[in-house]
Amino acid sequence: MLTIRMNEAAASTLRPLATVDLPPAVPSLSQGLRDKFTRGLTYNEGAWIFTEHVGQWAGAPASASAAIAKMGWQDLSGYEWNVNAFHLEDYAPIQVENLDGQPQISREDQALVLRLGLVVADSVFALIRALPEPVPVRCVISANDTCVVFRFHQIRPGDEWIDGTLRNRNDPDMIVVADRHP
Repeated sequence: MLTIRMNEAAASTLRPLATVDLPPAVPSLSQGLRDKFTRGLTYNEGAWIFTEHVGQWAGAPASASAAIAKMGWQDLSGYEWNVNAFHLEDYAPIQVENLDGQPQISREDQALVLRLGLVVADSVFALIRALPEPVPVRCVISANDTCVVFRFHQIRPGDEWIDGTLRNRNDPDMIVVADRHP
């Protein structure tokens, strides 16, 4: 079962795209993203991470349990949340402006990259479905005017914290959450 939820900021950004006569363009995966998915996933003590991300945290130990202890991550979901994170704008066909030393992404480009995030989520779901024992997975795309971050983690009991994030009307970030249960 697939469930997609988003906060009001994301809905209001994506909504106008659905009312245009022509459907919005769905970005395709860049070569860098295709390479990430070709390399697949690595299993580490109960956690699934992008193989390409193994060892990316220079200060974190290789084992999930040791990394959780050293980095202060709460649990396996927190480990996956951090290790699987990457900036989607690095893989998107958009122009990131530099304003006073800060990256700036236009609202239109944020919407485009949010849609790219859903394509990336679908690719993560395909990797998970191909596992011998597929697990429930949550993909989270958060966008603002400086970056768009993609993350995923296995859904485990107690992971309901995202519901509060979606209801926070004071958060200016656009947040899209896609859950897939086998």
